[in-house]
Parts: sequence; C-alpha cells; structure tokens
Amino acid sequence: MPSPDAADADRGAGPDLRPWSGIELLGPVAGGARNRVWRGRGRDGVVAIRHSRRSAPSLDWELDLLDHLDGHGFVVPTVIVADDGRHHVDGLVVQRWLDGSEPATTGDWRRVGRELVRLHALTADHPQRPGCCRVDELDRRRRSVDADLDRVPAEVAALAVGIFASVGEAPVGVVHGDVHAANLRVGSDGRVGFLDWDESRVDVTWHDLSVFDAGILGHDGLDRATTERARRLSHAWEVVNAWVTEPNYASRRLRLLERNPSS
Repeated sequence: MPSPDAADADRGAGPDLRPWSGIELLGPVAGGARNRVWRGRGRDGVVAIRHSRRSAPSLDWELDLLDHLDGHGFVVPTVIVADDGRHHVDGLVVQRWLDGSEPATTGDWRRVGRELVRLHALTADHPQRPGCCRVDELDRRRRSVDADLDRVPAEVAALAVGIFASVGEAPVGVVHGDVHAANLRVGSDGRVGFLDWDESRVDVTWHDLSVFDAGILGHDGLDRATTERARRLSHAWEVVNAWVTEPNYASRRLRLLERNPSS
C-alpha cells in the first residue's frame, strides 16, 4: 500500500521532497498519461520529479538500467539519490533534466535510430524487468508491463497473440518501449537523449524500430516487409498494453490494426 504522501501525489498534491534536501518544486509538467511528473530545481540545475506506479523491484531495474546506459555514453535522465542514499522513495524519483528539442529533421531521426540500434546491441543479454516478458511469451505468462490478457476481450487477445507468436525469430534486447518525439531530446551538440523509460523491458527490438520508415536507417533498419510486420506488432502490443489504462488509445490502435490486415 502506498504511503499517505504517495497517495497525496496521486490525488494531485505536490510530491513530498523532504527526502531530498535542496530540491525546490517549480510545478507540474504537462503530458504523461500514466505517471505524474513535476519540474524542480536542485543545487546543480533543473530536475525532473516523477511518481512511478511500478513495484519497487521493477523501478529498481529501470533505474539500474539508466545507470548502466549512462556508463556506456547514452544520454538518459540519471537519478539524484535521496539524502539517505535511496534511488526512489515511495515511488518518487528525482532525475536530472534533459535539455534539448524534439527531433525535427530526417537527420535527427536517423541519430535516434542509431542510438536505439546501439541500445539493442548492448543489452541483448540483459536480464528481464520484474513483472515483464517478451511478447512471444505473453500467451503463457498472461501479463507484462500494463498488459493483462485476462482483461482484454477474447477475440482481441487472440488477434494480438497470433501476431506475437509470428515474431519469434526477431532479435531481442532492452526496448525503450515508448519511442515518440515527446520522449526524445536532441541537444545542441546533436546527441540524442531518451526520456520516460517507464515501459522499458527486454522484448523484441522491432517495437522500437517500428516508428521508422523502411530504409531511413540504412543497413541498421528494417526492410519494407519487416517494417510492416513491426508496425502490426506495435499496434497489437499497444492494444493489449493500453486496454485497461488508456482504452480510447487502445481502440484507435485496434482500428489501425484491423484496417491494415497482413497480406
């Protein structure tokens, strides 16, 4: 059960920043469908403050991953530990703010793609996030991230599971899981940063690459036929993952999936 302070954060009150001395709350950040985010200021500059719904082991995995990626030169929102050394307190996390703008050019998006390919290669043997599984395991495991097949209509679950079973030969690694412009930052030096790792896990890497048109990444990307398969995979995953938490969004993705059946 969350603490009273965590419950207050969910109801709309500001986060309890007492475990982090010297952090000043500036206000809420717009966006974020599943987690509340605030902007703050610390001794070394602007920070992001996020209240996660994930379990403690799941959140530990995510924050350990960010530390690992930071050590390998990725631009990610690293953690500012609480005064007692904890990385999160009752689901609350304080992280360094990533400056930059959303990708706006083909060159920007190619740099995004190259970093994703590097992420997938680095993490091919990474341990799975607690509570998650690959999509080709979901029919047996039933739950992963926010997906719960037992809460999805049987015909929708069957459609998704059939698509998931067809990608068993695809490469596996850590996926960011929510690649879109609002979660990306291109810095003044051209380096690409990735925000919001809430849905990251070990899974089929096509999830992340499905956002790119065939050919845009050159030999690092997917060919036209595989891009179409990846997009169907992405639609199917988003349907089951968002069915309970974001039903309107899930319905839109289901319509896209039904509108473009496999040939």
